[in-house]
Amino acid sequence: MIYYILNNSGDQGRPPIHWGGAMIAFALVLVGAVLVVYLVSTADFGQPATSTVPRTPGPCAPFCPATPGPR
Repeated sequence: MIYYILNNSGDQGRPPIHWGGAMIAFALVLVGAVLVVYLVSTADFGQPATSTVPRTPGPCAPFCPATPGPR
């Protein structure tokens, strides 16, 4: 199908695709998306992280979290 799209010799009245410009636009969108992901992942919203894990009674072994060291 890609071969047919790239090698279609029939004149259908539409301009050819400028692949260089399309690749530049795609690269800019991709770089913008990566930049947004980076900025959001490193953002400090001023709130301490709260655990969303439900607490259950009883022993937690073997899934007990490591006990923090003295400060």
